Amino acid sequence: MADLEARYEVVVVGAGNAGLAAAISAAQGGAKVAMLEKAGKQLRGGNTYFTGTYRFGWDSLEKDIFPLVPGISDSDMKEMREVVKPYTNEEFYADVMRLGGGRADPDLLQVLVSESLPTIRWLRAMGHEWIPDYGPLTLGMVVTLNGGGARLSDREFEIAAGMGVDVRYENIAMELIRDAGGRVIGVYALTPDGFTKIYGKAVILASGGFEADPAMRAAFLGPGWDNVKVRGVPFNTGDGLRMAWDIGAQAYGNLNSCHASPQDINRPPFSVRIQPTWEYSRYAYPWGISVNIDGQRFIDEGSDYRRFTYAKTGREIVKQPGGVAFQLLDKKGEHLIRGYKDATGGKAGSLEEIAKMLGLEPGPLLQTVREYNQAVQAGPFNPAILDGKCTKGLAINKTNWAQTIDTPPYYGYGVCCGITFTYGGLRINTDAQVLSTWEAPIPGLYACGEIAGGLFYGNYPGASGMMQGAVFGRRAGAHAAKVAKSG
Repeated sequence: MADLEARYEVVVVGAGNAGLAAAISAAQGGAKVAMLEKAGKQLRGGNTYFTGTYRFGWDSLEKDIFPLVPGISDSDMKEMREVVKPYTNEEFYADVMRLGGGRADPDLLQVLVSESLPTIRWLRAMGHEWIPDYGPLTLGMVVTLNGGGARLSDREFEIAAGMGVDVRYENIAMELIRDAGGRVIGVYALTPDGFTKIYGKAVILASGGFEADPAMRAAFLGPGWDNVKVRGVPFNTGDGLRMAWDIGAQAYGNLNSCHASPQDINRPPFSVRIQPTWEYSRYAYPWGISVNIDGQRFIDEGSDYRRFTYAKTGREIVKQPGGVAFQLLDKKGEHLIRGYKDATGGKAGSLEEIAKMLGLEPGPLLQTVREYNQAVQAGPFNPAILDGKCTKGLAINKTNWAQTIDTPPYYGYGVCCGITFTYGGLRINTDAQVLSTWEAPIPGLYACGEIAGGLFYGNYPGASGMMQGAVFGRRAGAHAAKVAKSG
């Protein structure tokens, strides 16, 4: 069976956080909605399943935070009032700009930060819940999603279905359909029954970036990227980008960069929701040193808080010989090693033993550690703040949290790069309409989530990508439904 037809008012391509937000928002606007999911039902939902929460701006615990947490205890409220401070829209804006070297699109960024809290409240009104998660290193993120991205994804599929959204699994979008006037009026998709023309008065692309396509990674990100591990699903292969570029959509943003973090050297090549994934993240690097296969340091492990460095650290690992690195700590940092229960590596009584365990030549590693130890400056170590405890005189100094590595047991772990999502993509306006290379909105075409570029450059504040997807997914759905119903 082939060349079937199906008709809706809004067609959403992709069923992750951004796609679900868009579909639900469009349905709330009264539109008949289809959501095309490339995966089968068992593997649905894109990368959202593996995420944790959203970053958003807020001013008041009483008005903004506590209403998100059903049944919050008196003790939590008391302690939060004592230890946390607001994370304002201005701070959110400044963090994205600072970490991106001032290159973020100011109009898109202003929408992201100003609509972050209203979007969180929109999610809460649909029944999503948060739980307290605060401390000295939360950096404004004082609550986290109850159940993380897994529960968020499952609940949003339930919400979408309850609103009449037709979720079409194993529907692979191949080409955008346009009318004689150039308006996008649907998607040509490959389904289990053959090719199908799925028509709509508006199409929203929410199909993620190109992180799961080795050829696109190599072409855009450079040498070595074809071999990295994919921290997310294997389905984000740039399909939406190709379809949009084919009809004149404008490429935008940081196409040669991505979210890339240190992962266990033996993690699987990609993630799917039927296998565990969180235990592969290796984020203890600020408390020790990282070396390459030649035993040489290659980054400032303490340049900033981990939430502001983990997404760029993987890219430095890719540049090293073999695309691998090794994290080293001693007894002084062992209480800070979390989530390493099944990590590749372990502990030993000497650095020589650690080197042997990791397959490194002991001589260069020992020399690196000696030089590092001699460069460590006096001062108190405090992992809760940027403590300024640094090294001096090295080719690459460590800015914070520099402790000597001289007290057994020693710990060593092999790591590689895990790519999560790509930063560049399509250019959109503040209503999430896709812009053409001739600077005009392409009629009927929208984009949201990781497929949209212009916000993140080189680095980003953790959890702001999830917020981007929800904010612009909500806006895309609302605008597309309005256009569809008026036409």
